[in-house]
Amino acid sequence: MLGTAIALVCAAFVSGSAVAAVSPNPYSSTTDTGRLVFRTPFGVSSCTLSGVNIVLAGTSLGAAGSVSALTLSGCGSEFNLGNASLVTSTVPVDVAIVGDAAGSASGTATVSNLRFLLTSALTRGECLYAGTLRGRVTNGASTVTATGELNLIRTLGANFCWSNRLATDVSLSTGAVISW
Repeated sequence: MLGTAIALVCAAFVSGSAVAAVSPNPYSSTTDTGRLVFRTPFGVSSCTLSGVNIVLAGTSLGAAGSVSALTLSGCGSEFNLGNASLVTSTVPVDVAIVGDAAGSASGTATVSNLRFLLTSALTRGECLYAGTLRGRVTNGASTVTATGELNLIRTLGANFCWSNRLATDVSLSTGAVISW
């Protein structure tokens, strides 16, 4: 009788606590990829992200983690240079995925503390942009996509930046599968 009571309590505890599955959990990689798209009044630039160093761990309704390094390349003709060296292990980009409810079809992805130094091909201005992007993600996804605007934090050098806000999309493709 005592054994049955303990088994029922354990079953109730396990069934009542939904823990997200990150497979593998925790997930860590230094070779993930992605894409970063900037939209300015003068055009669209699409940059390739490689060497994405990301760590994710399961949370109660999703996953959370950080990106501590990445390489930015091929930004097109809009930018002479895109510099992602501001993304470091001491100042990482935060990533959070939260399901709408346990077992729901979708959730919210938030990429915060995103920072990039861009040099405009047109104005030659060196522009430091930062901010938080948000998007929707499906249950069981391996890719996180977020959109929004980054704010101009600082103009470096004598030349000017084209905008105080920069429309931005980021997509991170991981080897993890995130569900809730």
